[in-house]
Order: sequence, then C-alpha cells, then structure tokens
Amino acid sequence: MDETNLCCGMMRDRAGLRRQRIIDAARTLFVCNGFHATGVAQIAKASGVAVGQIYRDFAAKEDIVAAIVEGDCARLLERDSLQRAIQASDTDSVWHWIGQFVRPTTGREAVVMLAEITAESTRNERIAAIFARTRADVWVNILAALALLMPGDRAAGRRELLAELALTQSLGLRQQLLLQPDMDVERLADAIIAVIMREVEAVNAVTAAGSDTGIGGETRAPNG
Repeated sequence: MDETNLCCGMMRDRAGLRRQRIIDAARTLFVCNGFHATGVAQIAKASGVAVGQIYRDFAAKEDIVAAIVEGDCARLLERDSLQRAIQASDTDSVWHWIGQFVRPTTGREAVVMLAEITAESTRNERIAAIFARTRADVWVNILAALALLMPGDRAAGRRELLAELALTQSLGLRQQLLLQPDMDVERLADAIIAVIMREVEAVNAVTAAGSDTGIGGETRAPNG
C-alpha cells in the first residue's frame, strides 16, 4: 500500500470513529431527553465534536436518527446470518433468527430509542419516512425467513400474515418492556414463537394435502 492510500485509509477511519462518537452521544441524549429536547449543540458538547463538523458529517439531526435506526436495524436483523441459513436450507438457524427477532434482547436503551423514534414518526415526515423504510426492510427479511419454512405460492398469503404477526408482536413486546420492565417477556416471546411454529406446521401440512389453512386453524378447500 502506498503512502497516499495509507493516508486516505487513516482519514476514513478517523471520520468513521468521529461519526460513531456523534451517533453514540446523540443516542444517549435522545434516550435521556427525547428527540425534541436535544439540540445539535448538546450533541457537540457530549461527543466532543464541533457543531460545524457535525453538520459536515450529518446534514441534519434527522440524519443522525437515520444512522441510529440503520445501526439498530442491522444488529436486530443479522442479515448475513439469515442469508447464510437460507442458502444452506438450515431451518434450525432460521428458527433461531426468528426467535432473536421476536425477543427484545437489545437492552432497555434500544427499547427507549425505538419508542422515541416511533412517537416522533407520527409528527415528523422525515422520521416517518426513515421508520417506514426500516419497517419495509424488516418485512423483507421476515418473509425471506418464512419462505424457507413454508415454501410455495399457495402459502404466500399465510407468510404475509405470519410476517405481520411476528413484526407486530416484536414491537409490542418492546413496548411492554418499556412500560413494565419486570414483565416476563421471555415467556411471552416463547408463546408467540410457539404460535408461529404451529401455524407453519399447519400450513405445510394442508398445503401438502392440497388445501389451504388460515391462522386460527380454519381450513378451506382450494377454489376450483
């Protein structure tokens, strides 16, 4: 590696570390004070990065939120591990991924941050757009996991229902953890996963038999 490339690499590393300091400081302030009560000047003071440099790294405060959401989403989804499991047709690993997704295992700070972003998305169009993109990304990953567990065109509608169930319950468990920190969310998560597993087994059974089934056990013969 020549000196120019080495210098450029070091500059990129320093820029990345600086951006991470900004993100970490902003996250702590957002959790403690809320999005509206946190200004860029406060983020600058907490991070040790000048206001002008923050605006060179992030065009607006919402862009810092976007970086936080993207980072949290990446940690939650573990796309690489899911993709490897799907490529290997490793259903055990896919079930493990679903379990990790449903369970709120990322800590209270992440739960508070999610609640703050969710609330802000109801009144801020930019945050709403970030939240919508993140939800769409999550949706695609859940559907990919379910496609391995219950394949076939006949099961497409059921996969969408189960994806919505998993996503809704995952968000709901995080909300419950925020409101009731002592709640046994592990027990609830186990119950939710058991429901999903039973539905997958039921759909696969009736699909193999040439009929259709709905969540809750309703069975219908295919049209025609």
